[in-house]
Amino acid sequence: MTLVSSSGWLHAVAALAAVVACAPPPRGAVKTVALGKTSGPGVPAPAMPGVNVPAIKVDTVGFPVGWRKVVVFNVPPVGAEVRDAAGRVVLVVDAARVREVGVDEASQDPVWQVDLTSLDTPGRYTIVHGEHASDPFEIAARPYDRALLAGLKSFYFQRTRTALALPYAQWDGDAYTRAAPSHVHGDVGWDLEHYPEKRHRWQLDAGWHDAGNYDMYVPSTAPTAQALLLAYEWDPSRFDDAGLALPESGNGVPDILDEARWGLRWVLSMQEPGGAFRHREAVMTSSPELPADQDLTERWVAGPSTAATAKAVAALAHASRVYAAHDAAFAKTCAAAAKRGWQWLVAQPARVIADGKGATQPLWDDEPGMSDVGARLIAAAEVWRTFRDDAALALATTLMDDPQASAEELWKGAWANLSRWAMWRLATDDRAPKALRATAKARLVDAAAAIRDHVEQDDGYRCASRPEDYYWAHNSNLMEKAHVLAMAARLDPAQAWAKDAARDQLHWVLGRNPNGFSMVTRVGKGPTRLYHMEWGHREPPPPGFLIGGPNAQQMGILAPGAPAKALLWDNPTPLRSGLPAHSLWHWRQTDLWDGGFEPEESWTNGWWAVTEPDILYSAAFVLAVVSAP
Repeated sequence: MTLVSSSGWLHAVAALAAVVACAPPPRGAVKTVALGKTSGPGVPAPAMPGVNVPAIKVDTVGFPVGWRKVVVFNVPPVGAEVRDAAGRVVLVVDAARVREVGVDEASQDPVWQVDLTSLDTPGRYTIVHGEHASDPFEIAARPYDRALLAGLKSFYFQRTRTALALPYAQWDGDAYTRAAPSHVHGDVGWDLEHYPEKRHRWQLDAGWHDAGNYDMYVPSTAPTAQALLLAYEWDPSRFDDAGLALPESGNGVPDILDEARWGLRWVLSMQEPGGAFRHREAVMTSSPELPADQDLTERWVAGPSTAATAKAVAALAHASRVYAAHDAAFAKTCAAAAKRGWQWLVAQPARVIADGKGATQPLWDDEPGMSDVGARLIAAAEVWRTFRDDAALALATTLMDDPQASAEELWKGAWANLSRWAMWRLATDDRAPKALRATAKARLVDAAAAIRDHVEQDDGYRCASRPEDYYWAHNSNLMEKAHVLAMAARLDPAQAWAKDAARDQLHWVLGRNPNGFSMVTRVGKGPTRLYHMEWGHREPPPPGFLIGGPNAQQMGILAPGAPAKALLWDNPTPLRSGLPAHSLWHWRQTDLWDGGFEPEESWTNGWWAVTEPDILYSAAFVLAVVSAP
């Protein structure tokens, strides 16, 4: 989870202290001003309905049969026609289907919501109204199956310590190969505790690159793997042993578990003999923009931390249960590692923070102002569930009183505070004390209820994000909220609205948003560019990467006063990066310099803020797709 791609670190150090990843700005910090006004020479041209994006917004993947189907118009909709693939008019929009919302605060778009739920016949459709037309969309029994496959496939393209070879490294005929294993050279794994001396090397195994650069972090890798395990548990029928076309496919283990194991193997290799888990494997400054197998930068293993250890313990305790039916030996390995890590964690009641030794790479959970409470809570919940450890149950019960476990914090916990998962584990555990189960259930239901009016009444696009929520990793945060809504709906069937609201968030990331694009590569009408060292030069990019998305903190320059639109810039002329005029997706920082938004060689704001993916983002998308139905 990088603040910027590695190539930008040296330029962004000055800005780093002012940015807290995934943390919202103070309430009211986002100002509403007139679109098009800017303090610099660049002229914003964000997503403009009917100009560079459609004025009729749909989920560009589609809508499942039986779901509520709301589309968004930015022009008065009465009289619009829904046409099938043959051009036949199957529905005409009348006033009874329309809800006029007014000007949507987050996008500054005029919005009308149109309910097409009665259209439930499978097929491919387009909505036309005068000169305006929507993107095509599908109504089908399972339109998201391909999207789920793409989200899972993205992890294969983030694997390190392996070559990426055909027939596995391809999607729809496009090959994304890596000639040789990456990051296995002689300068990988030096122990940062002895920096700058190279006195000890760690033997590291497997793992995924965290984001658009090549660094790796236990505090994001462990919950990424655990999110895949949660998705598998939610509905095992969605996953088989062949669909992902992995090297491991056909081994008798569902492909999603093979992929999760690739991340867990690296987490296991980061454990000290005494039980603690090291925090990260990263460079000290920055890596060159080279293919992964050509990157020979020194990589260092930072010291242990309680946040990293707690998240590793949670994921491995969980894994020991899931893999027991598929790979008993691996399940046993995970259980033993989780127990050792738990023992170390119990012996460290005070927060232990990794020492970065002056590296410019962030420490994430170990940054000032962060907390390890959410990590400890999910660790305690999973250790109790797997090993029935009374001390773990006692700790979980105690931590329920911490502010990090409040309903408000569950809603915005993001990657650092996984208390929402602990609530799910405790609420669904029939051996947990009845009062504790009830409290955990109530926290999730209350967290969901807090956003109900915003989704159903206030936000024109039915998005769970408030205007101040368009900060770092917005799209991932939104998918996490979708999962909270889905958990609340499953725990309390009376909360049927929460199921619909969870689905609304999927519709948002898949195209029914002010930008008029899906936020997932190769899924619907998705991004054509990524900010990424290995794949940034590829158009189209590999599949299934959820990008960070609108970010009014770092890229509000592109759409002042409309935080939900801080993603797209319609460049009026060709750029030195080779992009033609009127390209809405960008990768190179030079595009901002050419547009006059940023001074030459400045990295204070950058494309990394919105178009960089992360393994945690893709995992949140996978979990949302599986849980929303």
